Amino acid sequence: MSSYGHVSPLRPIISNTRIMFSLLPGLGAMIVLRMAIHLYRPDIEDAENRVRDNPLNNLYDCYDFIIVGGGTAGSVLANRLSENPQWTVLLLEAGQDENVLADVPSIFPVLQSSSIDWQFVTEPSNEYCLSMMDYRCKWPRGKVLGGSSVLNAMLYIRGNKRDYDYWATIGNTGWSYKSILPYFLKAEDMRIPAYQSDPYHATGGPLTVEYFKFQQPITEKILEAGSQLGYNILDVNGEYQTGFTRSHATVREGLRCSAAKAYLRPASNRPNLHVSVHSLVEKILIDEQKKAYGVKFMKHGQQRIVKASKEVILSAGAIQSPQLLMLSGIGNAEHLKEVGIYPIVNLPGVGRNLQDHIAMGGHSFLFDNPYENGTDYCFNIKNALSVNSLVDFALHKSGLLYSMMEAEAMAFVNTKYQDPNEDYPDIQLFIAPTADNLDGGWFGKRANGLTDETYAVLYEDILFDSSFSIVPLLLRPKSRGYIKLRDSNPYSPPLIYPNYFSDPQDIKVLVEGARIVQALVETPVLQELKARPNPNRNPGCAEHELMSQEHLECQARHHTLTIYHPVGTCAMGPVDNAEAVVDPRLRVYGIKNLRVVDGSIMPTIVNGNTNAPIIMIAEKASDMIKEDWSDVTNYEFTSCAGPYKRQQEDPGDSDGPKKVNLNITHPTPNLFHETYELFPQLDEFENRPNQNNFDNSKPSNPLPKDINKNHTSNNNGQKPKQIQQSYKPTEFKESTANPNYIPVYPFIDDYGRQYYAPFPYWPSWNQINKGNNNLNRNIHYSSNKKNPLKKYGLKKQKPVNSYNYLTPSYEDKDAFYETKQISTPEGRKCKVWLYYDGVKYEVIL
Repeated sequence: MSSYGHVSPLRPIISNTRIMFSLLPGLGAMIVLRMAIHLYRPDIEDAENRVRDNPLNNLYDCYDFIIVGGGTAGSVLANRLSENPQWTVLLLEAGQDENVLADVPSIFPVLQSSSIDWQFVTEPSNEYCLSMMDYRCKWPRGKVLGGSSVLNAMLYIRGNKRDYDYWATIGNTGWSYKSILPYFLKAEDMRIPAYQSDPYHATGGPLTVEYFKFQQPITEKILEAGSQLGYNILDVNGEYQTGFTRSHATVREGLRCSAAKAYLRPASNRPNLHVSVHSLVEKILIDEQKKAYGVKFMKHGQQRIVKASKEVILSAGAIQSPQLLMLSGIGNAEHLKEVGIYPIVNLPGVGRNLQDHIAMGGHSFLFDNPYENGTDYCFNIKNALSVNSLVDFALHKSGLLYSMMEAEAMAFVNTKYQDPNEDYPDIQLFIAPTADNLDGGWFGKRANGLTDETYAVLYEDILFDSSFSIVPLLLRPKSRGYIKLRDSNPYSPPLIYPNYFSDPQDIKVLVEGARIVQALVETPVLQELKARPNPNRNPGCAEHELMSQEHLECQARHHTLTIYHPVGTCAMGPVDNAEAVVDPRLRVYGIKNLRVVDGSIMPTIVNGNTNAPIIMIAEKASDMIKEDWSDVTNYEFTSCAGPYKRQQEDPGDSDGPKKVNLNITHPTPNLFHETYELFPQLDEFENRPNQNNFDNSKPSNPLPKDINKNHTSNNNGQKPKQIQQSYKPTEFKESTANPNYIPVYPFIDDYGRQYYAPFPYWPSWNQINKGNNNLNRNIHYSSNKKNPLKKYGLKKQKPVNSYNYLTPSYEDKDAFYETKQISTPEGRKCKVWLYYDGVKYEVIL
């Protein structure tokens, strides 16, 4: 029996403290890197070609096409549709332009949970993600031009021929492998010399495909181990998929080639294409004839309606495309009624059929470095961010920063459940010349949401020891999840239920994938390096023998990883398929002039990474849209009334669409802010008043109230403590040091998330949304005292008659508060107003 079942309570605290303080020099290295790029790498800044944001007063009232979502698919569509100079196209993106540091391959883990990530999390489960904070899996999604192609690991995999042939056999005409291969070729600019004349590849397309520019020595040894296990080293995007390969990557001259770089930047100066960032679409507008005629969106706190004369195209991704359909009245009618939305079209498949590639994390291996001079044989974050590495990158365009340490190589292999003669492998292996112990807990722990306890037990005593990891991934899960609305508010994240392992076959196949990894490690080439499993076990699996069947299944349920491939929630299918949301031409059933073009339309997930297939889908959709609108007699068509107009009419604009402000130049970048926004965890160092009064007796990984009561945690089989929303208010007193002082109270909301608020009771959004006026009784200032509010960070606004707005039921009625959540360029934030003696004050937080 391992001693890891009895972890000292100080160990996680010490680990977390070490990680937090080590982030500061990490941030410093990132700032230096950003400055070096600004000074020496204008090719990365690419200031002349970056996409210009169109302000609201430059937008027209009406466009031919409105594309919702400037991610992977939206970038492709914006380019291809604006190729027709007679069509006007508006691309709306909720996020910002790409962060310059995103171009650097080795910075990939930093981007998740940053300002360019939506930071979605799944609902708690007792079947998976058991070692994650609050039993929730993190689901990174790109909130940025280029979408998740800016956050991903840049891996270029097309899937298997059988994936697409199956789509065709279930009624999706035109989606067989033979039909879609030309669109992979149209997109591709293959720069690996060995494949440039191959019939399965092409050159000259917008999307550059290369090998990663830097490879660690251990990667070559693992590829050799694959050969010793009997697999071929081959082109997994070619005739056959089964085998090992050095990873194909969407990089250009070693740097990330996102969909925005590949498709948007070359098209951004077209006069008929407008791109608007920080523009969150709240609703698709549908008229009485059930025709989509425009969208309502918010930008910088201002709401706008823009119409579409031809189509609204939804490319918001597998999470937000179904969310926006439901917010617009398209979805399961009963669910829409539950959240107060009038159902326009009953499409029960919206949000259903959710599929994702699930992987087993924590599968790391130690080995002996054969280099006696101390040179690294694998990726080590300390050396990657060293002065020498920064100089190599900035001046010589070489070195460690060109490494994509999470998957320098990969393999497609067959478990005992799959016939090897079919060339339809059921497990993908990501071969990484690093493990979570080699980044010191800076990025991998945060990206996956691991608890302090889990990281401390697994890695603290092997920090920066030579390691690699091979992550097994389930390619064709049988389990299906779903997405529902949390409420009718477009700024509330949806409820995500991936339902991993709900089909018992899935975990059996994944465990067999882990056994193939073990067989790799036992090959002669890796045994020469004394490769061996990390002897530390997950604290929730300490009672199981290392690498046993029980241990591997336990590890899969505790160290559960998404590989960022959610698809299927607006599935494509024939009209007789009751679960289908779009037809084979991606038109939404029951609504005219509305399409969905992104990974959500996949009826079944493809056998590999989803970025390249989504680009293919958008390329094919672009051609279908062009074909459909070449003969408008078959389509509902409403032209934009009168000449094109900007939102604020300019008399000089009567001759049709013109691109405006083409000579706008980007301001000098704020290098510190641009870098700091990638480190949101450093917000914990903010000087928050009274934050030391927070009750630290609560468990670091509390089990939310809505989780299955029968679930037992990894705490020796005992049920975790429930969160109690009862707090001792911090004393409300004036501060002589800070005249704008306002007291701060810690609290935990209904979902177990910790916040600080200016009042002892802070309602959840659900409570606010229901208009619970009783919440306004929780603050009280005596009218017998002088008005104290100006001293506490309050800005006076116009006088109001408080009794016409809310009527507090307590005796002293001259002070109460109102709260709202609003949209800002940085995301959703709470705002607070106090009403005191008939005057409205805004709280400055």
